[in-house]
Amino acid sequence: MSDQRKDLDRIDIKILALLQRQGRVTKAAMGELVGLSASRCWERMKRLEKSRIIRGYHAEVDLGRLAKLSTFIVQVKLTEYSYAKARTFEAGIVGLPNVIGCQAVLGDVDYLVTIAAFSIEHYQAIMESMLDTLNVSFDYVTLPVTKTLKGDSDRDLPALLATSQDLEA
Repeated sequence: MSDQRKDLDRIDIKILALLQRQGRVTKAAMGELVGLSASRCWERMKRLEKSRIIRGYHAEVDLGRLAKLSTFIVQVKLTEYSYAKARTFEAGIVGLPNVIGCQAVLGDVDYLVTIAAFSIEHYQAIMESMLDTLNVSFDYVTLPVTKTLKGDSDRDLPALLATSQDLEA
């Protein structure tokens, strides 16, 4: 268990779960829902922000409804992997507006890249541009997303964190 996790109690977890589901909840409503005053909730939120457990507040935007964008998960494997090539790839990928997510992973691939595009042709043009401009050779496999079943805001924090108790037993 991380040191930060030891400092959290069940009220902190309730606050985090509530904010994850309803980022615009008022301090008064939050206090009522978690059993604290609004000022105590505010103090706890500030502490969670300072410790970077809460990294920000934002709206969840449905890209498909906004602009009829399709999403593609791309498994990327750098050719002849090296730390320098990885740094070059990472530096180039962050500036691409159609890349809406990227995680470095362990296993048979090096990265999982999420790309938003208006069509298959647009997606292919994005990939061709990446191959031409990133100055790193890579192989990739495309997985078109047909439906999102669960996202970040759908996490059940109390249940997720309770699974660590299974490991400690």
